[in-house]
Amino acid sequence: MNKPVNISFIALIITSLLFFSNSVISATIDTGSGGATGSGGSSGGGETTPKKSTLELVMTVIKNEKLEVTGNLFGGAEGANISLKLNDSPAGNYGYLDISADGAFRYAIKNDLPQVQALGLNDLATDIFHYQFTDSNSFTVNGTLTIYILGNPSVSYDNVEIEFNNTSATATALHAGSSSQLGQYMRGQLTTSSDRDWYVLNSLGNEIISLELCPEGSQCMDEKAWVMYVFDADKLKAQNDEFETFTLYRYVQQTGEILDSVAADHMYLLLNKEKFAKSLIGLIDPCFGDKRTLDIGVGEEAKTYYVAITTPLVRKDPGEPCGSGDVVREQEIPLGANNTIIQEYLTAQYSDDQYFFRVTRTGADPFAIIQSSNSTFDSSGKVVNVPQMRINDQLYSLNLKQLNNVSNNDIMTFNLESYDLLNTPLTSDPYLPTYNPANNIVKIPQVVVDGGAAYTVELLYLPASNTLQVLRAIPLNQ
Repeated sequence: MNKPVNISFIALIITSLLFFSNSVISATIDTGSGGATGSGGSSGGGETTPKKSTLELVMTVIKNEKLEVTGNLFGGAEGANISLKLNDSPAGNYGYLDISADGAFRYAIKNDLPQVQALGLNDLATDIFHYQFTDSNSFTVNGTLTIYILGNPSVSYDNVEIEFNNTSATATALHAGSSSQLGQYMRGQLTTSSDRDWYVLNSLGNEIISLELCPEGSQCMDEKAWVMYVFDADKLKAQNDEFETFTLYRYVQQTGEILDSVAADHMYLLLNKEKFAKSLIGLIDPCFGDKRTLDIGVGEEAKTYYVAITTPLVRKDPGEPCGSGDVVREQEIPLGANNTIIQEYLTAQYSDDQYFFRVTRTGADPFAIIQSSNSTFDSSGKVVNVPQMRINDQLYSLNLKQLNNVSNNDIMTFNLESYDLLNTPLTSDPYLPTYNPANNIVKIPQVVVDGGAAYTVELLYLPASNTLQVLRAIPLNQ
């Protein structure tokens, strides 16, 4: 709800994450206790206890989108005369598991089941199957296959604002509005009345980008609690407009004596004091009219833009929706019999509700054009290195292993090989792979493999288990 707030900062800290891929998570040898131990022999004529190991496999399906997965329950183990036993019913709560004697399996979600249809956006369910296989040397493996069922994570939001994104240098990358995700809704929330949310998006040129704040039908459409600013990225940096301030005073009215002062940096104050005159190219201001849409006409050259969201400020004189007059308000405080102290202050029109905006564009998908800085490919090992990926306020590098060569309309598949935490400050980049806490997806906008084929790769992060899995690779139209 909207409420005037007289003019803080919330830091979200995430600990180091442990990521695994859609393959073996653990393989721990457990030698049983019995009459003898060893590596397949016996001692003192006692009976040999078979060695055992555990194997955990994890796969993911997506309601209405990725309905089945395949793999092998042996996890790469080879040998003759391997016997396989499924300890659970092949009928799970959400799908069915088919297995064969060679360990191959296929799990298919049953989309018509009520419990599957009940899975909503961001819901997560599991089917778990326990099994055992033994080779001719009596080496036994106890296996667990975990299937995550995801409630269609990509249907509503391409991204959300991610704290920290209070400066242009830490701006959340916007991947919305491309040809594959036309008209996606974005979602954010100002944590305080002085909070500012920054986004970065790019264009290849020769197009119109449309931004719509609190569009028709959204929950925030009738609230006038958010201002949208659009900046030319080059001019904003050149002018250093982002870090301008305006001084507020406490002074004696009769003598003009200044008792105190403070440098205020609320963006709506700076807007009204014309601090953004050279870098601002567009504005949606709820204090003036009902305009919700802003169009950016992009010329022939590629351009990068910053989008910022803040609260508006209530003005001196009463009136709806934000009053009239100066945004710097004054409080009179009596000082003795004949003097008055004037205290200048700001009041924000603040809502703790979420805001929404939509991005659409008429030009080419910027992520379909190869950018050499986005990833590098090692053809000898078929490994793609992604130099930077953002999870909340941390940057990581990661390596993806190409598992197959695409032919005859096969689907490209990758495995997550490794990741490393980077001791690097956050920087804004529209191509930066970014974790979306609204749907637990990390989207890598562009991965290039041998031959120049490009894909968008989506990873699923599961906070409860601190695991990261490769979900899918989507070909980019170039």
